[in-house]
Amino acid sequence: MLSPEVWNFKPPQHHFSTEKRNYKKTDVPDVVKLHYFNHSVSLILPDAARIPDELRTCLSEDSDYYRVNGLNVFELINKEFIEAFVKKGQLTLLTIGNRIDVDNSVAVTPTGHLILSLLTEDFQKLGLEGKASFFDRKVQTRYVVTIDLKSENFTPGKKNYEHVQTSLKERLNTKFDVIVSWNPPDENLCPSSVAAWFHKCKYSVSLCQQTFLQRIEYSLPIPIISNEFDNDKFFEWLGVFSICGNLESNIENNYVNTYKYPLPVINVGQVWYLQWTGFFTTKQIETFYSIVEEYVLMKNSLPWVALHVQGFLDSPVSWGLKEHTFYTDGDNSYTIVFRPGAHSIIRKSLSSNNKPRIFQ
Repeated sequence: MLSPEVWNFKPPQHHFSTEKRNYKKTDVPDVVKLHYFNHSVSLILPDAARIPDELRTCLSEDSDYYRVNGLNVFELINKEFIEAFVKKGQLTLLTIGNRIDVDNSVAVTPTGHLILSLLTEDFQKLGLEGKASFFDRKVQTRYVVTIDLKSENFTPGKKNYEHVQTSLKERLNTKFDVIVSWNPPDENLCPSSVAAWFHKCKYSVSLCQQTFLQRIEYSLPIPIISNEFDNDKFFEWLGVFSICGNLESNIENNYVNTYKYPLPVINVGQVWYLQWTGFFTTKQIETFYSIVEEYVLMKNSLPWVALHVQGFLDSPVSWGLKEHTFYTDGDNSYTIVFRPGAHSIIRKSLSSNNKPRIFQ
């Protein structure tokens, strides 16, 4: 039997887009504002002697979130809940433990949209209006229901509200384990109020906290990014460095690692790598973005600073209300490279929007 030529297989489709911005003249980019479900945040700082406390603690302080087990979806359309947490401040809620390609999933965005990503059988039982998944080519295996919780017409006594409430209470038997975070509109209000509300409703609620790690690499050559530079090679270097990959490419006959440094490079004394993992709201990421931006503007001597944000692989949406899925991967992430002179490069990475064709 002949060995297959595995090296001739085409890589899975993937979508990348790149944008250049002057971050001193513009607001927080949409790639940050519209990415609602953030799982990890990484920061790479080359040639930095020390890290300011504000930069190190911004995502660690006051960033608790909560896990609610066995949640019934109809609780999310409770009028008291909507008025207290959805219409005031920003509520972010996401199913965990379920796989978006084979399980049901529920989410609430900071814009107040309840999203139900349901298998066809459960959708048909529900009796609500929805759309067939964008990723189904022939046979509809999944449907997506979107409900605007902030709509003035979505209130008890209205026909639409009563219909939705009946459907969710009597026809959707699935219970969900979710994580939730609430950014209150007033500093005098406590973010833990949302946990207290679920606890009052007799649910098991547990406190979750972000995890943080850091490392320093000394005497390291780093690539320099410029308008003429191959951006793909630069971002590849960021990825290899982030996962502690072997950047040594000068060993003869090294079959395992054939990586080559992108040129040009400069040697720096040290490179910091900071990573936070957990559940981060859009508001938290926006605040962190502004702190990084201010830090870079003060440190013109830095060659660049890279911020990477990774979304949840099984999130039902990627950016805004755009449907997301998982086939070969569930990537939805972005990287922002801050450069001297208030220039930045934003790279958006998304698993393919096309369902793989099946040839028989």
